[in-house]
Amino acid sequence: MSSSTPSTVALPFDDPKPLRAELRRVMPAESFEPQPHRGVIALALVPVMLASMWLLAWGGLPWWACLPLSFVLGQMVTTVGLAAHEALHHAVFRSRRWEDVIGWVGFGPFLVTPGNWRAWHVQAHHSAANIHQRDPDILPRQPDLGTQRFARMFHAISPGSGTWLSYVSFSLFFTAQGQAFLWHHIDQPHLRHVRMNRSKERLLTVLLVLGWGALGWAMGPRGAFFALVFPLVVANITLMVYIATNHWLQPASEDHDNPFVNTASVKTHPVMDWAHLNFSYHQEHHIFPAMSPRFAPLLRQRLRELSPKASTVYPHVQALRTLYSRPALYSPTEAGTWVGPHGTPTVTSGELRSRLESPA
Repeated sequence: MSSSTPSTVALPFDDPKPLRAELRRVMPAESFEPQPHRGVIALALVPVMLASMWLLAWGGLPWWACLPLSFVLGQMVTTVGLAAHEALHHAVFRSRRWEDVIGWVGFGPFLVTPGNWRAWHVQAHHSAANIHQRDPDILPRQPDLGTQRFARMFHAISPGSGTWLSYVSFSLFFTAQGQAFLWHHIDQPHLRHVRMNRSKERLLTVLLVLGWGALGWAMGPRGAFFALVFPLVVANITLMVYIATNHWLQPASEDHDNPFVNTASVKTHPVMDWAHLNFSYHQEHHIFPAMSPRFAPLLRQRLRELSPKASTVYPHVQALRTLYSRPALYSPTEAGTWVGPHGTPTVTSGELRSRLESPA
């Protein structure tokens, strides 16, 4: 039970601290406790995944049986990865050793080490979501195309840029982001505050790549495709259809991290919520990163009682369509506006929200 009932007065959300404090007060105490059963369930999937990989590589199954099994394996990779995401936010286990275990099995298939994930996601992204320069996952600004090679590359693969790469990039986008942080972003001056042993994590990543490569060699081309490559593509796409809609339809900021403004959730199919551990409740995750998504539906309910306009939830399919129809660069002068490479077309965050929240 909650410690108290929510206020009947809608709280403002331009400053996140008072609303966060009130939400913490009205949420049950257990919602801020680790939920180890979620980690146990995820770890129980690992032998199922290994058995599936063996069947796909050496079981002699016909291709028409391999394809759906490979897809299901990709979904299991996604689920264990999302459980690792919770665990490395301290929402699953109290033990750092067990956090590392699930971090390796959850993010290892994506070629991301637990140390890299803690630096990239927990420290860099969550301390500055959608803040220019400080968030390694933020879309570039228009002038960056003329001065930064990395910005040009990022724009070319981002939905809304209109390039052919933007329509296929989700197949490896998440894995590529992890490598971009490890080899590029972490060396940038604006991320000096992020603590990571670069040499260690880079060495571990190289060993991880060699290990997967050796396994793929042993499986042969056909086995490697169905047991390793296709599941990785499926898992990347599955993660990115969430991640891209969480922040890339929201306004950016120069210095203010406010999850009631810079992060959105999506309304998706109940089966996806079940299979993906409520990852669609992403705004709720940014409000309390260490809170288990098990309690995210209750948190959304409390938020809407306290400040309805602070809750941002978009229809998932419509949000994906909007990603590809709006330009993919932030305006250099207006953080809540997207522009094309030459300054047009333009669209504001208010226009996008109105479009996404209006009845179909």
